Amino acid sequence: MSKKEFVDRLEDEDFLIRVRPFADDDGTWNGEIDISILSFPDNPMNDDDYGQVLHFIKMMCATVPLMEKDESIRNLVDDYVTSTLDNELDIEVQLENDMAVEKTYEDNVVHLNFNTKTKGSA
Repeated sequence: MSKKEFVDRLEDEDFLIRVRPFADDDGTWNGEIDISILSFPDNPMNDDDYGQVLHFIKMMCATVPLMEKDESIRNLVDDYVTSTLDNELDIEVQLENDMAVEKTYEDNVVHLNFNTKTKGSA
């Protein structure tokens, strides 16, 4: 996906969590990251809602230093990702077969087509 295609998908109310890894001179990740929260100046949310969403995002970002400090939190998150999120691909394949949803892939974008013979109601 090009930068323009990426930017074209963004909405004014979007918040972004940017994760920037740092690499050694040979391009190997050195284990350090910079996490930033980005939002657009034209965000249409009222101040209270904006503040609540921003607080929620800060909580998400705070899990990184908490995982560094507390091995039990790190293990809890790791177990969740391993058992739930890493297995979502298996679920998607099953749903795709059950629902006759056609998927096409373009870089890191998945396009879904429900307009198959069964119109997505299989």
